[in-house]
Amino acid sequence: MKYIYSLVIACILLSCSETETASTTDAVATLGASQTEETQKPQTVRDSLALFLEHYDRFFTTNFNVSECPGAAVVIVKDTTVVYQKGFGVKQIHTQDSVDVHTVFRIASLSKGVTAVLAANLAERSELDWEQPIQATVPSFRLKDQAHARKITVNHVLSHTSGLYKYANTKLIHKGLPLSKIIAGFKHTSVVADIGESYAYQNAVFSLVEKVMEQQTATSFEQLLRERLFIPAGMHDASSTYAAIKEHDNVALPHKWNPYAKKYYLTKLHKNYYNVAAAGGINASITDMGQYLKVLLGHLPQVVTPVGLKEIFNPMICTTADATYVNLWDGVSESYYAKGWRVLTYRDRTIVYHGGNVNQYKTQLMIDPTNGIGICILFNGPNSFNGPVIPTFLSYYDFYKALR
Repeated sequence: MKYIYSLVIACILLSCSETETASTTDAVATLGASQTEETQKPQTVRDSLALFLEHYDRFFTTNFNVSECPGAAVVIVKDTTVVYQKGFGVKQIHTQDSVDVHTVFRIASLSKGVTAVLAANLAERSELDWEQPIQATVPSFRLKDQAHARKITVNHVLSHTSGLYKYANTKLIHKGLPLSKIIAGFKHTSVVADIGESYAYQNAVFSLVEKVMEQQTATSFEQLLRERLFIPAGMHDASSTYAAIKEHDNVALPHKWNPYAKKYYLTKLHKNYYNVAAAGGINASITDMGQYLKVLLGHLPQVVTPVGLKEIFNPMICTTADATYVNLWDGVSESYYAKGWRVLTYRDRTIVYHGGNVNQYKTQLMIDPTNGIGICILFNGPNSFNGPVIPTFLSYYDFYKALR
């Protein structure tokens, strides 16, 4: 299948020329008169952006149809403006119920970046210290090595450098235990590396920060998300509980892929990872994610300032030698993990990225601070098309940027 996608990408690129018209498809949010910042730019800049959006839409639409994935949604933000926003396919197979821009998906591990943004919000108000020990505020957190447990800080938890083995206590998440009992279960957990010296991706460990935030503010994690991020950022469809997504009337339901029958089938929304919401339990529409991209690009300082963003995007541990998929992207020479975010050296600049996978939902988000552009993509089923969407976006953008 990857050869089909490569061929499609090549054909689209070959079809491009500097003399093509700059008109966008119906999927592209028109750079209209209301977008004063865009209209003040030279015509060639507007044309190259419009051309880029037109051809990325063509790439995504074509490959989405080939993949037969039930549903997806995409948003692209340039500077302060949502320049592309669209739903694809259906919320549930064998129906005509289309995905729209307010359809809610589980955003999976993109939740980690959301949690980091919330942590920065608290830190900027002196309600949280990056270096504060977890055990000082969550005394129920213990390890077999108690001396090690006392040294683990918020920084270590958010950067996956706690020294515990990869995916520690994931089995407790899948058992449906509440976070308090998951934390109590760490007393049986061994240490495999020095603090801050080794990268090992986590979910249960990452969510320790929920309890730190709650203790520091005397407010629930759910309420903190709503009051500090969702409401001020205009993320009106967003939530962080299983009950919220079950009760919502516009949800993209999850689908499994059967490789033998070569078809998708509907599966159930499950409660797993809502018990560690900070790591993987947030729900949002693509409209929400467009507003969130504005936060990440530094345009909603009432949520987090550029100084706060710099802190959470600051690399904490090198992951270049790690067997993670981003190291296989063409143009990536170095990779790091920051606080809830992957930070990549891509060609001549730094980009910030994260992906997600839970309950059959696949999610991707990338911002390119140098160029002031970001993209988020949500799928309600696994598919081989999920892999190239971000690398292709970067390649296309660099190609069309050169036309300015």
